[in-house]
Amino acid sequence: MDFSKYLFRAHMVGKIIDVPKPLTANQQLMFSDYMSRSGGAGRPLTENQQKELISLTYKFNESKKYTLSDSTKKILSTLAYAEKTKRKIDINSPKIFKGLSVEKEARDILTRVSGLFLTVNTERKQNEWVTGIVDVEPQGVVIDIKSSWSWESFSTILQEKPNEIYLRQGDSYMDLWHIPEFLLCHILVDTPSKLVEGEIKRFDYNNDILDFEGNVREESIHDVKRIVSNHIFSRKGIEKFCSESSNIHIEWFDDFIEIPENERVHMIPHSYDKVRIEQRNECIKLAREHMNNCKPINNFNLNLLTNV
Repeated sequence: MDFSKYLFRAHMVGKIIDVPKPLTANQQLMFSDYMSRSGGAGRPLTENQQKELISLTYKFNESKKYTLSDSTKKILSTLAYAEKTKRKIDINSPKIFKGLSVEKEARDILTRVSGLFLTVNTERKQNEWVTGIVDVEPQGVVIDIKSSWSWESFSTILQEKPNEIYLRQGDSYMDLWHIPEFLLCHILVDTPSKLVEGEIKRFDYNNDILDFEGNVREESIHDVKRIVSNHIFSRKGIEKFCSESSNIHIEWFDDFIEIPENERVHMIPHSYDKVRIEQRNECIKLAREHMNNCKPINNFNLNLLTNV
């Protein structure tokens, strides 16, 4: 199978991008100064400065080379073998299942909070590098919605810098739709009841919070409340969950605090950058080459063993 023109899906492009580490601002200034002085401009370099110039020259040259990390090679090897053998990579996880299950709910929350009229997009686009489909019909800005798994996971994105994989995904979407603005929207949506029940069962496996009949032990009610409250954020959602559950009761949640919808939307703007697209394309070239060379090695010379 030839991967020379393989189109990567936009949502996974960020996982294969390994950008060379550039010189720091101070290193760049020093490198420029030392290069100029080594060419005869200004005072001569000392012996230590000459050694430093050699080191900086090496780092500068390395900053221009694109290579694949070992983790990226593993991702590409899995992808290549899946494509060759017509197998599907297993992505069956509760977090992914939630994201797929609550797409409409997340879009509706964003509509109410932003005031924009958002409609689902069904068009897939491609160019010579990538293919992708965005969640929302673009209206001057490409919007990508990420449904957070839990209250805890949502809270962390309020402190940390944006996920570079998501921004790289946005780069490809902007490239495909020829729109220069991207909005990454993290939305905190009530987790489907089935998944919350699964979290309770997983916790029970290690902590024995349910009795033989499946009822919550009295001393473990607070643990169940914590798990449920980490996944459900609206009064309507908590009432629905308890009505569908045979062993969790609404009376336990008299102190439940609903999180307003405007506190459950986190928007991160990002703009088109030609340099980032060029970086992506360089990495895709290397990725395609690696995938073309990825195959089982089974040509070992058995005569070497018989001659031992």
